[in-house]
Amino acid sequence: MAVGNFDGFHLGHQRIVDTLKGIAARECLLSVILTFTPNPRIYFNKDVHLIYTDTQKRRALEAQGVERIVFLDFVPIAGMNGEDFLREFLIDRFHMKYMVVGENFHFGRARLGDIGSLQGLAGQYDFCLEVVKSRLLDAIRISSSLIRDILAGGQIEEANRMLGRLYCIEGKVTAGDGVGRELGFPTINIQTENTLLPEGVFQTKVEIDGEMHDSITNIGFRPTFVGKEKRVESHIFDFDRTVYDKAVRIFFERKLRDEMRFVSGQDLVEQIKKDIERVKVDKDAFF
Repeated sequence: MAVGNFDGFHLGHQRIVDTLKGIAARECLLSVILTFTPNPRIYFNKDVHLIYTDTQKRRALEAQGVERIVFLDFVPIAGMNGEDFLREFLIDRFHMKYMVVGENFHFGRARLGDIGSLQGLAGQYDFCLEVVKSRLLDAIRISSSLIRDILAGGQIEEANRMLGRLYCIEGKVTAGDGVGRELGFPTINIQTENTLLPEGVFQTKVEIDGEMHDSITNIGFRPTFVGKEKRVESHIFDFDRTVYDKAVRIFFERKLRDEMRFVSGQDLVEQIKKDIERVKVDKDAFF
């Protein structure tokens, strides 16, 4: 069993799961990932914005070729001490023979359990413990908390390096007020549970019906039009289809600029043209 929160399923998490699969194959054991819902950080701190929703995390974990994914309800175990949790769930319920965790793993009430605790419990309860070293990037330890901070600061490219893929959010297309179309740049409005990214304009790709489309995405309050609610809107290049109620995913490549208030709609139009041209020119130069 690999045990953890796995928010974002970054390169460090991927190393843990690769280790899990290798041990399971070698020892002829069932490979199991155990994680928690709600995420303990959400349970103890409602203001935390996660990298992934549970749905996204489940999809990422299921794609790893592990034989079983377990989402354990965190509420009834939030106050348990580490040994009780390990005995009642990992040993008695799941009959764990190997435990695979990252070197910064903590467990139990107030996170008092650590690797030293696990090493003692491994002998007591007759299981093997495999501690996986953290992944480093430019001598910095990759962690979910670090990636959350980086994404919240709009450093998309750095976060993507740590994730090992483009960061994405997902949601459903809803009807907007048509302002983008009036300006000549129609957008799709996405209702999403992903709330980590800051306001700004981003270079993105939108996946609709399995097809990827180049786009720019604005996250924010549309200050030029005195918007009152935070919105996610994507202008898809060379795209003119009605896609209301469709599930979409938006992949973020980089932040282009902060959200700005313009004196007039025409000034906004000119800036949008510059944003699009910047994306297209950079893509042509790269390829």
